[in-house]
Amino acid sequence: MKTTHHTKSKLLNALWEFSSLAVLLAIILMAMGSCKDEKKEGANPDGYHITGTIKQSPDASLAVLTYKQNDSTYRDSSVVTQGKFSFQGKVAHPVDAMILLRHGNSFPETEWQADTFHFFIENSEMVLTANDSIKKANLTGSRSTAEAEEIDQKISPFTAEIIALYDRMDGRSKEERLMTHDTIQMYVDSIRTTAHNFIMTHPDSYIALQRFQRHEMPKNFDPIEAEKNFNSLFGEELQQTKVGKAIAEKISIAKNSQLGKEAPDFTQKTPEGEDFRLSSLRGKYVLVDFWAAWCKPCRAENPFVVKAYNKYKDKNFEIVGVSLDADKGSWVAAIEKDGLPWIHVSDLKHWKNEVALQYDINSVPANVLINPDGIIIDKNLRGEALTEKLSEIFPN
Repeated sequence: MKTTHHTKSKLLNALWEFSSLAVLLAIILMAMGSCKDEKKEGANPDGYHITGTIKQSPDASLAVLTYKQNDSTYRDSSVVTQGKFSFQGKVAHPVDAMILLRHGNSFPETEWQADTFHFFIENSEMVLTANDSIKKANLTGSRSTAEAEEIDQKISPFTAEIIALYDRMDGRSKEERLMTHDTIQMYVDSIRTTAHNFIMTHPDSYIALQRFQRHEMPKNFDPIEAEKNFNSLFGEELQQTKVGKAIAEKISIAKNSQLGKEAPDFTQKTPEGEDFRLSSLRGKYVLVDFWAAWCKPCRAENPFVVKAYNKYKDKNFEIVGVSLDADKGSWVAAIEKDGLPWIHVSDLKHWKNEVALQYDINSVPANVLINPDGIIIDKNLRGEALTEKLSEIFPN
């Protein structure tokens, strides 16, 4: 379980990714060194135009716009004159953006002191108005910003309840924690239902596309249904965005790892540094078990897996543990401590483990059961469910 701070950050799905004030200020200084008035004069009329007004802050001196597009960072600056500033340009599609307002002649020393406004920039006429602080600004003309605020307002009560429940987890008994998890799942389901309703009623919306990626493809999602909705809701322009391409790729991977499909073959290193290939076990029932030394639920699950392995290891059954660890020492130590005598592999790339990506694994523990012909016949057999499934396969 992550710390409360990280849990809150994840639940609130922070939209803005600026690593530190130092990095941001460096970007700003670069922007100041090459203000873009000449670019604005020749701007594409089909692009964006932001007009800003700060009514009650006479010391406001510079506005800096920053956003990322196509893995590149764009920055622009505009001198505040009589409380007004403006930006002009063009984006391929709506993107997360931030405007930083400088007061006086220097920037704040810490990020939390910065006067910033976060929004979605898109090709439209946008008007921003504020009194003494841009943090409290009102923005009109951005459909995406309005839609993001709409769905966030609907979801925020559920996320607040989840955060509060996580904060109260420490010190609870096992039974109380299980009940709390059930309540959390109820709120998670409410978030997904709310997001689904928003997505289905906002076709060809970039915000709906983002929420589709976030909420419509949970663990064990139906890729056929997801593909149908994806194609019916979003046109070619949105499908060709970075988010759209990521969704299409995830659907494709999920389709290839469905029940009844041939299990994707792979080769990875054992702790001894030797190559192991999954297809070398063709002719056996194989459980591909995704786990990690740092994953407490995985470690809690291991005794059930050991029990199943010891009972069926001599009946044409094998396990391949795929670790999502990044540290080899921790990985090997966990294997020894938990007494896991089966085959183990990893590329030590954490969540970017190539096999995990092949099988669309986005949480652990997770597993895939493969028959002797290499066909996926079941998934995510937890606790006693694994032994029960194997008892059906090996009745005697």
